[in-house]
Amino acid sequence: MQKAAPDLKTLAIELGLSQSTVSRALRAHPGIPETTRHRVTAAAEAMGYRPNARARSLAIGRTEAIGLVFPIERLQLPETNFVEVLAGISTAVTRRNYSLLLTPFEDDEAAVLRRLAASKTVDGVIITRPLVDDARIALLNRLGLPFVVHGRSEVSEPYSFVDTDNDTAFERLTNLLIDYGHRNIVFVNGLERFRYATARAKSFLRAFAARALTPRPDAIEFVSMTEVTGYETATRRLDGSEPPTAFICGSVFQARGVYRSIAEHGLRVGLDVSVVCHDDGVRGIGANQFVPPLTATETSIRQAGEDLAMMLIDLIEAKTQTAARKILPFELVLRDSVGLAGTARGLSNRSTTAVVAGVFDTDG
Repeated sequence: MQKAAPDLKTLAIELGLSQSTVSRALRAHPGIPETTRHRVTAAAEAMGYRPNARARSLAIGRTEAIGLVFPIERLQLPETNFVEVLAGISTAVTRRNYSLLLTPFEDDEAAVLRRLAASKTVDGVIITRPLVDDARIALLNRLGLPFVVHGRSEVSEPYSFVDTDNDTAFERLTNLLIDYGHRNIVFVNGLERFRYATARAKSFLRAFAARALTPRPDAIEFVSMTEVTGYETATRRLDGSEPPTAFICGSVFQARGVYRSIAEHGLRVGLDVSVVCHDDGVRGIGANQFVPPLTATETSIRQAGEDLAMMLIDLIEAKTQTAARKILPFELVLRDSVGLAGTARGLSNRSTTAVVAGVFDTDG
């Protein structure tokens, strides 16, 4: 006769620990020492312990599942960072022994959120791409469903978020180009309804204002984050009467289109036209893979996904309403795509990649 698998109580007795400690160790709770977690997981594996998810859910009053709510179009886009975000979230829920419910929608996201809250199929949700004034935050607070936002909004409601430091990153990119003498700079930004795009636009303008400079009134282009929009925007601007000497791109996808347009105009990146961008760390299209290598502020969108899930699970298990906030740091990496304005002399003679962690050094 096959021996029955042990239950949580048996495992706890065998280890000489309380059931709650064993349970939290199996879920990689941050309050449990790593040595204890390893000891518990090793014993569980050796004894063939398998948690009874339904019994546990009834006992603790939680499903130990979180939802990711997203527009279905994000799965249909040929160029997106969504897969990296999803990979990070999946890593975190696996580590914490939670389940992930993918919840796409086409039109009425509010109805989806209401249904999730009413059905109690998840303990909390992650929402993405916050608007400048995002009504979802007030709705989720009213519903009492724990949530974390990937990004920020300008609403006064309390909420938890993980975000890239857009407020600083694009000011640094703009300052870099200004340091190289560029004044006619075109910023190929994201769509204006999203808060990240407005934050980046403000950063761009702030950098000019700090130098008592004024950018061209049409310097900021609010377009989608694709190679096509980068190409079309660069082509239109390079064909104009006063073509820019530099471009700032909101994504590596846009930058790829800008590179293509510059080449078709018989110009050289880093020599005739400078290009910088923000790189989320999407696999297969890194800034360092461009020719010439692309100067960029770099961060990990996958890490953002991990942090989102970890933050949400911590909020769920702590049963607290206190908002948690995390702004991810970035690294400004100077490569060969930047050159002096008004010359055909760039930085192609640089033999190494410089990582800029503080104030840009023009002697570097």
